[in-house]
Amino acid sequence: MAEEKKEELRVDTMLKVFTGELILKAWAWLGIISHPETEQTKMDLRQAKLAIDTLEKILELKKEFLSEDEIKETEIALSNLKLNYVSKLNEEKNRKSD
Repeated sequence: MAEEKKEELRVDTMLKVFTGELILKAWAWLGIISHPETEQTKMDLRQAKLAIDTLEKILELKKEFLSEDEIKETEIALSNLKLNYVSKLNEEKNRKSD
């Protein structure tokens, strides 16, 4: 049996994985998709904002490690998340004022 070659986990690889997880959690906390852990939909705009803000900072830091396509894809996801966040925030404000 051939022995598996193990490689060190690179930080840039970890950041790509973490970015994907943040995008997924932001959508879940916006209440747009269900949470993978519970398979339930639950909205928490504070958690969504934290995920979005963190994603934005990580993107600033890791651009030099990404291809142009990866940068564009992440920027599009970030823009969509921000637009949906503002929409959900406005829905909450309107609901509370009624």
